[in-house]
Amino acid sequence: MHAKGLNIICGNNGSGKTSLLEAIYYLGAGKSFRAAVAKQLIRHQTDKFSIFSQLITETERLFPIGIEREKQGRLRIRMDNQELTGIMELASSLPIRLIHAQSHTLFESGPVFRRKYLDWGLFYLFNENFLGNWRHFGRSLRQRNSILRNKRSLNELKTWTAEVLKYGSILDQLRREYIEQLTPVMCEVTHLLLNSTNIKIDYQPGWDSNQDFATVLNGDEQEAYHLGYTPYGPHRADFDITMDAISVKHFLSRGQQKLLICAMMVAQGMILEKCANKSLIYLIDDLPSELDEHSRRKLISLLSRQNAQVFITSIDSKTISECMSHYPGVLTKVFHVEQGEIKEVISESNLAGSHGCITT
Repeated sequence: MHAKGLNIICGNNGSGKTSLLEAIYYLGAGKSFRAAVAKQLIRHQTDKFSIFSQLITETERLFPIGIEREKQGRLRIRMDNQELTGIMELASSLPIRLIHAQSHTLFESGPVFRRKYLDWGLFYLFNENFLGNWRHFGRSLRQRNSILRNKRSLNELKTWTAEVLKYGSILDQLRREYIEQLTPVMCEVTHLLLNSTNIKIDYQPGWDSNQDFATVLNGDEQEAYHLGYTPYGPHRADFDITMDAISVKHFLSRGQQKLLICAMMVAQGMILEKCANKSLIYLIDDLPSELDEHSRRKLISLLSRQNAQVFITSIDSKTISECMSHYPGVLTKVFHVEQGEIKEVISESNLAGSHGCITT
């Protein structure tokens, strides 16, 4: 498979196309995007599954990577012949972005999905600064909520209020900085895909933005005791995306939403490469779905210009090949999947690898 460029995976429904993307995604995220629990991924009458691949470093050195998950939940991760202690270490080496049939939930579901979108970017851009503060904030918030839920003393509450304020303020500031970097790149990419430049990310920090966090947090004690939890803070943050001052969820079609999701992911990839010198892996399940030919061509053109490894699945190879005919210089490999077996059907010259790419 191309370490940089487009890898097109074609095959009938149920042939195993999405399972291939799922395996790659599991390598970078330590979880599935389809199954809620690990045992749903394990073949009947077996007690575990394993996934193995290789990464290519920026110096073109190959090293192995593998995950083994047991039915009881035990997880083993090995990378470059070393045992890793947690998924975060693995994820930092293999940044992956997925676009599939449920990606529109970013707009239509609760704010937790949008916070995850922001925090994914923060994890790779600010790394230890973000991760340490994010963990401290979560711990402090749980302690404060326990005090509120059990109606413990005000002095105890104030101790943990100070901790929530300290780490929550840092987390909020990192999100604001990230959005400031993300917005102009998103505008650039959205213009290419949707021909719109008047895009804005309306960030809502999780409290009344007309007040500072300290004032809100120190003034919520009576309400918080009544509720039994902390009602304001970065754990309640959200954002809305507007075009021409109108929320996109109110007027974009499903196909346009898919293009916007792609723009948001590509924008993150562009920032990642520029600021952290990391290449993103894009997984796009059923690219033609909900997109007309013109939109498909624009999206493939955009993806082909990224310094990234791209995996695209499609039922009909003809649909993709028609788009690719407009970009003859794009490095592309096409594979056919049948009953879980992958065969290359079109081959072009390979390109030298880069950090964070998967090879077979």
